[in-house]
Amino acid sequence: QGCLYKPASRFPLGNYADRKSAISAFQKNLKVIEGFMSDEGMYLCGDEVSLADASLFPTCVFANYMLPKFDDSQPPLPPKLTAWFDNLRTNDSVFSKVYKEIMDELVTSWDEKNHRWDKIWLAGQRDEAPGTIFDKIVAKEIPATIVKEDKHILAFKDISPQAPAHVLVIPKDRNGLTNLRRASAEHTDILGKMLVAAAEIANDAELGFGDGARFVINDGNDGGQEVYHIHLHVLGGKKLGSMV
Repeated sequence: QGCLYKPASRFPLGNYADRKSAISAFQKNLKVIEGFMSDEGMYLCGDEVSLADASLFPTCVFANYMLPKFDDSQPPLPPKLTAWFDNLRTNDSVFSKVYKEIMDELVTSWDEKNHRWDKIWLAGQRDEAPGTIFDKIVAKEIPATIVKEDKHILAFKDISPQAPAHVLVIPKDRNGLTNLRRASAEHTDILGKMLVAAAEIANDAELGFGDGARFVINDGNDGGQEVYHIHLHVLGGKKLGSMV
């Protein structure tokens, strides 16, 4: 549940390199838990309260309050968990007390006083920049000469090459990286994947690369950036001149 409130400096969280993948895994786990719920009784395992109820209930308080900050298009909890959660906070005096204590802290201290989510990616901060031509290339809506692809990155030949070998490496999911200056600790994994892909491409003689390559990321107007979806240029195939 830390993905719902921890700052970017605390990433990665366990096996999850970014907030989006961590939230997705958290939501999947809630659905898995729902699958083990009893169909009878007020509590998770039937008519008697158990450690499972005591352990899960605070997490559901967090999820019920925080998940809509990231995505309010769907209920924060699966249907059976929602019914269980609403029943306990309404009809069990102990859980009702726990709910009130947690919510008082979340609302008054975390939200209203400290504005915790104002700087949390995907909550107070979102990628609101318009889409680019790269989104269409990723979606295969327009053609490109693709040289490398996996579930995270896409690499394709530049249509206006500035060297005999010129390939662009992009993340499939921009995730706020319109340019490099938008990067945070949440982007460490994808930036690393881009660099590894670029290294593999620069070692590929069949693409025209020889003894070395130049790796360039243009950033912003002063940096000559034309497409606002971060991309890494891999140039080679000849001895390149000195940089500006």
